[in-house]
Amino acid sequence: MVAQSLGFDQMLKTSRSSKLMYCCIISSLVVILITTWACPESQVRVSTRPHTFEELVTTPSGINDPCAGKRIYMYDLPPKFNVALLERCGKKLVKWIDFCPHMQNYGFGQMVSKSTDAPLFAKDWYGTDAYMLEVIFRARMQRYKCLTNSESEADAYFIPYFAGIDALNSLYTDNRTETLGPELVAWLQDNATDSWQRQGGHDHFLIAGRTAYDFARPLEGSFDNWGTTLLNLPELANITDLTLESRKWSGMDQAIPYPTGFHPATAGSLRKWTDQVLTVSRRYLFAFSGALRPSMTTSIRGSLYDQCLRATTRCSLLDCSKIKCSHNPVPIYSKLLLAEFCLQPRGDTATRRSVFDSIIAGCIPVFFHEDTAYNQYSWHLPTTDPQKFSVFIPEEGIKNGSIVVEEVLGSYSKSRISEMRDELIKLIPGSLYRHPDSRDAVLTEKFRDAFDLSIDGMLKKVASFKLSNTATTLRS
Repeated sequence: MVAQSLGFDQMLKTSRSSKLMYCCIISSLVVILITTWACPESQVRVSTRPHTFEELVTTPSGINDPCAGKRIYMYDLPPKFNVALLERCGKKLVKWIDFCPHMQNYGFGQMVSKSTDAPLFAKDWYGTDAYMLEVIFRARMQRYKCLTNSESEADAYFIPYFAGIDALNSLYTDNRTETLGPELVAWLQDNATDSWQRQGGHDHFLIAGRTAYDFARPLEGSFDNWGTTLLNLPELANITDLTLESRKWSGMDQAIPYPTGFHPATAGSLRKWTDQVLTVSRRYLFAFSGALRPSMTTSIRGSLYDQCLRATTRCSLLDCSKIKCSHNPVPIYSKLLLAEFCLQPRGDTATRRSVFDSIIAGCIPVFFHEDTAYNQYSWHLPTTDPQKFSVFIPEEGIKNGSIVVEEVLGSYSKSRISEMRDELIKLIPGSLYRHPDSRDAVLTEKFRDAFDLSIDGMLKKVASFKLSNTATTLRS
């Protein structure tokens, strides 16, 4: 501080030993110049390139800290924001919805083995509801190896609010009331002031276990409009929303896989299933499973249904309006395992759980709209190189009758189909949510499941934001 206020020359004059100091400085400069000339490799080079995520998780001493850059703090929210909502499962949120069976087993639902004689589904298969993601994710987060109790040491912050379950009343009743979103904001402002303000919320995330559109009602809109206002609350504008389907124009939405019925607890269980996927005899060229949408004039499901019927023995058809498919994976996977390709048209929204059923069954997905997967699951699927694992047929070609699905899929050679299935096998672990109580080190360390990849993606996003902020600060 003295050197800055007085200047270098003035500092020398005011020093009692200015002459000695001057000589020392000159001698040091001479040594540095000679060393630099004789040993140019000794010069210290300051790198201006951005650090990688791997460098961020290595301590300065060079000792690899397995939790460096990966510590997550989970807020201890009052029960009304999560577990208390589960206590109202028996038609207390919505009179005609009883989701008590679905919240069992960490949100996986009831075990299939108790209701079927199919040996293939005797272990690790459940009647999982597609909208239990919040319960599943919280159970896994409670066992996350880098969970920290220190807010100040955390790299990211998880808000365990059951947004989708809380939304049921607003979505499916006429007596709609405001959800707990505004109260959640108030609680965070009162109880998480330091961590909330540290990065302006950019290092926070929550699970909204439905499509993002279910939480995007305009703040000024009436209750007659669909959805809740959660994602439009200005105080939550910077947090990342992990949803089943994102709004592609929103930089804060990130789609992650729908929960399917397979939740392996051991590597052996996963290996047994993938062996089945690889070796099963697939006697159908393609399959279509799902319910028709006769009231939706834009839907191509009816056209695909007709094409499947015309393909006779080359297409396997499962009409989910006649058979309950949503909480019983047995009929679905029994069909998917027998086909080379599985048709994935849009449903009520662009995405559908069947995409991940298809991947897990090794049935090559056939998409008709880019929003069904390519614009969604960038943390889990190779969306920049989609032809490696999927087929794309323009939706318009089905509508105008210019494209016959059987002809397109029939043009693929056996070797090409085999290559694509090999890619699907690689995607299976990252498309499912393993059992939270697994003690199998091979399964938990070698295979990254959908939860792991979601956490990886979130931590990288936070690290990127912090680096960008640091670079901006340095430039200014």
